[in-house]
Amino acid sequence: MYKSQLFLAIAATLVVSGAANAFDGDSSNTSNVAVGVSTVNAPPFHYPNRAGIAVNSSGLTNFVDFESLKNYGSSNNSTVDWGTHTVYELNFPYTGAPEDHDNLGVFSFAQAGDGDVWFGEWSAYGTSDATRTVYYSGLNEDTSIPGSISVPVEATYNVVGINNYDPTSGGNLLSGQFDATFYGVTGTLTGDIENASGFNINIGNATISATAVISSSNAVASDTGGTLASSGTVSGRFFNSYADLAGIVDFSGTQYDTAFGGSVAD
Repeated sequence: MYKSQLFLAIAATLVVSGAANAFDGDSSNTSNVAVGVSTVNAPPFHYPNRAGIAVNSSGLTNFVDFESLKNYGSSNNSTVDWGTHTVYELNFPYTGAPEDHDNLGVFSFAQAGDGDVWFGEWSAYGTSDATRTVYYSGLNEDTSIPGSISVPVEATYNVVGINNYDPTSGGNLLSGQFDATFYGVTGTLTGDIENASGFNINIGNATISATAVISSSNAVASDTGGTLASSGTVSGRFFNSYADLAGIVDFSGTQYDTAFGGSVAD
């Protein structure tokens, strides 16, 4: 179902509830990375009350907004299934950064849709080290879902995934589509994303709760040689009246953990 059809279905079947600009997010390792509403207020460099991130070296309660962070890193447009997608990379220390920022680590993140919804990965020294953590962070979460058991609402999302991001090889982004079926009190989300090397994440048969939370415990990571990891935990959410989604897939260890985000297909 295309975006305009989804919105018409929502208008016909649902009165959207929930606090405006409410936050949701998750991290695969909360000792390394926390997500929350930004608290650092230092215009014009950082602003409060946006989707934010905090890392252990600067204090896990000092949330910095992604909207500002993207201005200090490099951006790369990587080819995916439906065109291009931009990933922002910020590797500390960088020229001009304050000295107390030297140990803030390596950030690779992207935006889901046009709203204040972000997903990505962080590590202390680079993607291959054991501190690698995936996360999502967003405002304007949805807290109910459209449709009914007798008249479900269906939607397809264009989704990208970040796993061991490498800008020198075209970003190594995963991409694909997730299919959502909303029944008002529950729902399902299925699909997979894959990169040019054949690395694939299948989220399994994920459940959508009545409050628009995405969850699963049967995600699978694979490549052209077969299964790499199974029983991955999916954690995610819908945002902006179901226009966008974001989440993470967490396996045992860190190598195959993946952050994902996307928007309703046009």
